[in-house]
Formats: sequence, structure tokens, C-alpha cells
Amino acid sequence: MKTPIKNTWLIVLITLSFACEGFLDERPNKKILVPTTLEDLRAMLDNTSDMNVVPAFGLLGSDDLLISDAGWAGLSTTSEQNAYIFAEEVFEGTTSADWARMYRQIFVANVVIGQIGPGQQTNELFGEALFHRAHAHFMLVQLFAAPYNSQTAGLDLAIPLRLNPDMQEKAPRVDMATYYSQILTDLEDAFEMLPAYYSIKSRPSKIAAKALQARVYLTMGEYEKAELAADYVLGSPDHELLEYGKLDSLKTYPFATYNAEVIFHSSVLSHSYLSDGNVNVWIHPDIYGSYAVNDLRKNLFGNKRSNGGVSFKGQYTGDFSRFGGLALDEVYFIKAECLARSGENSSALEVLDQILVTRYIDGTYVPYSENMPDDVLGEVLNEKRKSLIYRGVNWIDLRRLNMESTYARTIKRTVEQQQYILTPGSKKYVYPIPDSEVNLNPIPNNDRSG
Repeated sequence: MKTPIKNTWLIVLITLSFACEGFLDERPNKKILVPTTLEDLRAMLDNTSDMNVVPAFGLLGSDDLLISDAGWAGLSTTSEQNAYIFAEEVFEGTTSADWARMYRQIFVANVVIGQIGPGQQTNELFGEALFHRAHAHFMLVQLFAAPYNSQTAGLDLAIPLRLNPDMQEKAPRVDMATYYSQILTDLEDAFEMLPAYYSIKSRPSKIAAKALQARVYLTMGEYEKAELAADYVLGSPDHELLEYGKLDSLKTYPFATYNAEVIFHSSVLSHSYLSDGNVNVWIHPDIYGSYAVNDLRKNLFGNKRSNGGVSFKGQYTGDFSRFGGLALDEVYFIKAECLARSGENSSALEVLDQILVTRYIDGTYVPYSENMPDDVLGEVLNEKRKSLIYRGVNWIDLRRLNMESTYARTIKRTVEQQQYILTPGSKKYVYPIPDSEVNLNPIPNNDRSG
């Protein structure tokens, strides 16, 4: 696309308005943004460094990884250290990139929505903006509010729901039912306007809208609706499972960018614990040790270090950044979980077999369906955790599964001979809202004490 000079200035203005990591300390002001053409709006939505990133502290708080004492001491920010040991105070007055960057996406989406209305020439852009707004709102609430509970959703506080570009406006914390309802409304409207498929996978499509909808409904415990959304994705001919046996595990990054499983490309926000050069952050040994010898995930995901640890290298970004987007493999696991929860165990295992046979050395996979396990749902959840490691999905699952004693897990970490424990249902599964937001938009903060 040929970009006019004025578009360049538009991006410069956006960049300047967000230059401070404390994005909400100096809130973006719509008055300095004057997108006047569809090309302007396209440039804003195609700015992948802003619009295609997801939070990082869910992954840091999960049991996907383990950090050695040397690795913890070498983390570049106190907030990373605090998050890893489940400290009551995390940000200590500093800003949070996870909070700021998601609201940045919401701001850009709202600018686009405010400049145009749905119509023949603008439907695609309008739909993309709605998708981005829904995606950012959903990823935010997985960190900064309690897990969704259908019994108390009308009373539980979510976070500010911003539906216009005026970031100076005071925005209260809305209830969870209202918050999730808006996410789903945005996704339904986006679906109607988006193209069925996009070869440019940094842009959302109908398939992406349904994949995200399946994730949202799963998080809400709406399993029938999650399965219907998953069925749409799995019925599409535009994505297919990778044959892991055809990949080279000796490569630095075995998976190609925009590979056949990627539905919507996003990267996890960069932090020091995710640096490729950090040899002291490892795949959790419990997970790495659970891969069978003939399981190709073991060597495609793991990079053995001389210090005895195994770092992760299996991201679907195709480069050093960690994949945090939507991919076909996740949808298979959503489908399998929904079937298992409805008592359709044989069908759930058939779906599980469809994906896992592509993850093993050819001819070595023994189908689950040939040997019915006692706990089908447990096997589905376990295989999902092993496949979607380091994407941040495990954190979302940990929060919702904490409400089921059978599948809740206690996370234990030891740093400098001190043990730290995150128990199921702990208040520390909710991060504090940064002071930079509370100071400008007085709202009740989250209680992490106890």
C-alpha cells in the first residue's frame, strides 16, 4: 500500500503520544490525532508493534516456567521479580506495560470506530477495530480482575470499559457481566464485517473472531457456545494442523512465521524474563519431563542449556518473540474440552487424537481412543497445557480451573531458599491496578493481601 506523507505524520503523533511507558500518566489526546482518510485508519490498525501484542505477566505468574536464583536476581525490573514470587505489591508505584499497552490498543480502536461508521467501504476497518477492542479488553481482564463467575458476574468488578477515544474521561470499574457482554457484542459485530480469511495474519478475520469467541466462552464456562464457535473455526479450509515431523528441531526457531496453524498473530510483550539470551529461565521441569521420548514437542519446544535447564524455543512467531495470538491447535483443545464436559468422552478423545498424532514421530502415537483414560477431561487439559506452553493461555486456564477442586493446582517456587506459594483461588491471581491509573481515574484497587 502506498502511504501518504500525512500518514507518516499520523503515526509519529501516535508514537509521541505513547512514548512514555506510563501511557496513562500522559493520556493520549484524540485532539492531536486527525486521521482524515481510510489510509490513515488502515495505517493505525496495521501498526503491529502496537496492535499485535498481549500482556506478559500472566505467563510470568504461571507454572509454565521456572527461574533460577541467578535468573531472578538478573531480571531487569522489580515488578518482574515481584510477580514471580507472588508478592503482594507488584509495581511499587511504577507503570505497567501490560495495562498501558492494552489500553493503547483500545484507544486506537476507538479512534477508528469514532471516525467511521459501518458501511460498504468501511466495514472491514470497522470490524478490525471492534475485534482489537474486544481482544484487548479480554486480555486485560485476565490479569486485573477476578476470574469470571456466572453466579456473581452481576456484582463482581471488572475494570474500566472504554468505548470512546476520550481517555481523559473518568471510567468506573463496571460489573463483570456488563464487561464480558460488551466483548461478545464487539466480536459478533466484528464477525459480520470481517473477511472470511486474511492471508495477512496480523489482521483479524471471521475465523479469528470465532477463535477468540471460543476462548471467551470457555473462560466463562459457556461450553456449548464455545464449542459452536470452535466448530466454525475447525470447519474452515484456510488453516490446517502442522505435521511436527516435517519440522527441523535443530533450528533456532523451528516454526515459521504465519504458519498454517496461526489464525491471528500476536506477540507477548517483551520483558527481560523472555529474552532469548536469558539462560536461567526454563520450561517447568514437570512439563518438560512429561513429554514422551517419541513426542516431537520435546525437542521442538526445548533448548537445553549447559546449566541443566531447558529454555523454550517453540514459539509460533518464527523469531525471538513469544507467540501470544490465536492458533488452530488451541481451538482443537477447546473443542475437545467442551465435548468432555458434555459427557461425549469418545468424541473428545477422537479430537484429541486428531491433533496429537501430528505431534509424534510418525507411526509411534498410541491413540487415547484405543485406551479410554479414567479422566478424559483431565487428559485433555494436560495435553493442552503441554502444547500451548509459553503463550499465556495456561494462566487463563489456571484462573478458571481454580474453581474446580479436581483440576486446581498449587504453584510453588523457591528463590534464594525462600519458598513462595500461589494457592488456588488466591487473591494474587489478580494483579493490582497500576497507581498511574488510579491517580488519574480514582477507582477501587484490587486487594492482594492474605
